[in-house]
Amino acid sequence: MEISIPTALKGLSASGSAAKSITSWWKKSKGDSRSLIGELKDILLYLDMVATDDVPLADVIDKLTVSEYKRLSKEGFNFNNLKKSKIAKYASLQGTDLMKWGGKETEELIISIYDKVNELLIKFPHVGRNKKYRWGVRVNNIRKRIWLLLKHVNS
Repeated sequence: MEISIPTALKGLSASGSAAKSITSWWKKSKGDSRSLIGELKDILLYLDMVATDDVPLADVIDKLTVSEYKRLSKEGFNFNNLKKSKIAKYASLQGTDLMKWGGKETEELIISIYDKVNELLIKFPHVGRNKKYRWGVRVNNIRKRIWLLLKHVNS
């Protein structure tokens, strides 16, 4: 499935670039941030297999987890500590599904990513064969949001 990738995210969408970027971020992090980034890294790797290696979502759905995110949310973790500034209004995001993220806080993007992953975890086991859900599109939307998060924290 071909997806439209804004110029601001093209470098991260290249094979392996996002994984290298998130690994680098993970290595620089400590404590709770490191746990969350590690979970995001796993999510990205599994969803990349679905999107680029033709691995069925059914084969990886049970490997996706949101446990660190839920733990940190329950403990009142400030997700804006991952990057204190707001997301830049990248010109190449204009006219895309990501343009609304410019000017928003890191926490909002993290919550959105995890809401989408959690939705997969809840719905896919029950309605995975239903074509109206366009699982490939959903997987790619999560990947693009993770790429945007990586672009944001590296800027």
